[in-house]
Formats: sequence, C-alpha cells, structure tokens
Amino acid sequence: MPATELTLAEALDELVGRFAPIGATESIDVSAAAGRVLAEDVASRLDLPAFDNSAMDGYALRHEDLRAGHWLHEIGRAYAGHPFAGRVETGTCVRIMTGAPLPDGADTVAMLEDVTLDGSTVRVERAPPRGANIRRRGEHIGAGDTALPAGRHLRAADIGLAAAVGAARLTVRRRLRVGVLSTGDELADPPQPLQPAASFDANRPLLAASLARLGFEPHDLGICGDAPPALATALDGARALRLDAVVASGGAAQGDADVVRAASGVRFVPLNFRPGRGIAVASIDGTGAPIALLGLPGNAVAAYVMFHLLVRPLLLHLAGGGAAVPLHLPLPLASAVHLRGGRVEYRRARFVRDPKGRLQVQPLRDQGSAMLRTVTEADALIALGPRADYAEGDLVDTVPLALLD
Repeated sequence: MPATELTLAEALDELVGRFAPIGATESIDVSAAAGRVLAEDVASRLDLPAFDNSAMDGYALRHEDLRAGHWLHEIGRAYAGHPFAGRVETGTCVRIMTGAPLPDGADTVAMLEDVTLDGSTVRVERAPPRGANIRRRGEHIGAGDTALPAGRHLRAADIGLAAAVGAARLTVRRRLRVGVLSTGDELADPPQPLQPAASFDANRPLLAASLARLGFEPHDLGICGDAPPALATALDGARALRLDAVVASGGAAQGDADVVRAASGVRFVPLNFRPGRGIAVASIDGTGAPIALLGLPGNAVAAYVMFHLLVRPLLLHLAGGGAAVPLHLPLPLASAVHLRGGRVEYRRARFVRDPKGRLQVQPLRDQGSAMLRTVTEADALIALGPRADYAEGDLVDTVPLALLD
C-alpha cells in the first residue's frame, strides 16, 4: 500500500481491493432477514398494486358526470378486501374506502371532504381531474420486476417490500463473523477491580454492539496483553472460530507496546484525517479463507470514528454488500471554528437551528479522542480542514450519526 496519507475514499478503495466478500448463502424466512445481505435479486410475484384501487376515502364515479349542480345516486360501498360487485353507470357513484378495488365503470375518486351528502345522493363541490385519487395496477412494481437487488443490506422497509411482492423466503449471504479484541495491559472489564493506572475497556462493548446492529455475528476475543504471544493466542482463537474478520482496538500505532502493528504481515495505512491517523491491516491465515485483521486506535472516540467511517463500509463489502463512504451532507456552521489545519478533523457536533429555523451544526466544546461521552451527546460528525479557519455559516461536510448507528 502507498505510504502517502490517503483520503477516506482512497483508503476504502484500497481495502476493498484487498479482501474478497464471503460467498456462502442460505435461505431464510423473510421476517428474519433484517440486517442480512441479499445474495439474489427479489423479483415481484405480482403487479403492485395488484388492481386499480382508491388512494383516498371518497366516492368512485364517472368523471363525465361531474357537471355543476349534478347530483349522483349512491348505489353501494366498497371496502379494502370487500369490492363493490356492481357497475357504476351514468348518474351513480359508490362510496369507497382507501385500498378498495375501483368499481367497474368508475374512472375517478372524489374525496369525502369535497362532496355534499343528502341521504343517498351526493354532489361533488370540487371536481377532481379525471383519474384522480386512483392507484393504478402495476404503477409501483410490475410482475417480474426486480423489487430488491442482490447485495442490498436489508432494512425494515426492505423486509416490508419483500413481503408485499410475495416473497416468503430470501436467499442471503451467511452472517459475517467478526471477532473483537482490545489490546493493553492496562485494560480490565467491570466488575473487576481496577489496578493503579488501569481503566475499563469501552471499545469491545462499543464495537460488538455496532456489529450486532449491522446484522453481523460478533465474537468477543477478550483483552489482549501488550506482548506478541498474547496477540498470537487471540488470533488462534479467531481461527478456531472460523472468523471472517477481527477488529482490534489499540496497539496499531508506533509505540513500543503496539503489538498489532508489529505483527507479521501487518501494513499500516496512513490517513489524512483524525482522530485516528491510520489503520493497521493484514490478511492472516484462517482455517478456510483468510481473516481480515483491522487494527483501530485505542482511544474510544478515535476507534468509534474510524470504525464507522472506514471499517463499517469495508465489513459490508466483506458481507457481500456495497462499500461506500458514509453520506456527507453540506450544512452551515453555527459558529466560527479555528483548528490546527493541515488535515481533515472529524469533530462531534449537535444539530441546531438559526432564528429562521434553518438547520445548522454546532461543534461541541470537548473534542478529546478519549471523551466518549461527547459521542453520546452528538448528532453528527463534521469534517473540518485542511484549512484552519471557518466562519459562521460556512458549509461543512456533515455525517449524521443516525445514519451510522
């Protein structure tokens, strides 16, 4: 890999090229498919909608009958799942509810609020255009059309769409198996008592939770001491579990005790943004396919930022999905900012509104790379730099955290 500092997009391209996605698939019930990656296209079994139906509660009628002062005679009612069996003829209409099939002979639906009633007679006070308020058969998806493409990382709406087009089971990639470990002699897990100069490990719980939300299968490899044999033992455990990847935090910099970066075959990919500055990467032998070793910084905020901006899309690639840099939206700063400059800094920020109600981003005061509390208080990451000074109102790239977690 090149020694020059890479942008986020360049680094993702480099890493995607190093690792192939998993190939194994399985068929599962559609209701259990959230978070999985589709291995085959989902084709619609039917037209959607399957029939012309009403988009509103109102009256189904013939548009040519809508003359000023013309009263229509109500001849029946149509409900979702209970169509009107007759036909709308000249001078008649059918009271219809949303989702009900459009009666034969009708070509328009007038909304309830646009009519006047007198017993069983109806007068339309505001005539809608011909064909108004009707969902036409197949206007959403046609029978045989691809509703969901292979490679899609399935969300709740995707599950609903798959069910709507008649899919009972989906062919998906198997779950990506990812190990999580932290390095550092100083680390412990609660409720263990802390020794002098020690701290509780936040990174493994943070990363494992992020992996689970993505639909992956996290495996806790524990805390690895600052010695090469300890890392070797942890990687042996990864092989025994037949993991696809290991995400390690700490030990990836250039310190004397940085065991991940010093391991055989590890390459350090320098990045032009902070917190983090770079990622340690290796492909290690597994019991089957190679295992991707990804070494993150040890500071909790740096690990969080690096995981969500770079490792998350890479793991989605490994899982059989698409790899893309997270969405960056241009939003104005709520106040001026001064920084060191020279490279991009991802800072934590809140969404605020100016006096006219327009959305802005306000950087939080505390930006230390170990201050995890500020991530819980933030709404977004904002990318500042490489220039040093920003004025109030300047547009900055903004990554909403809701799109990442």
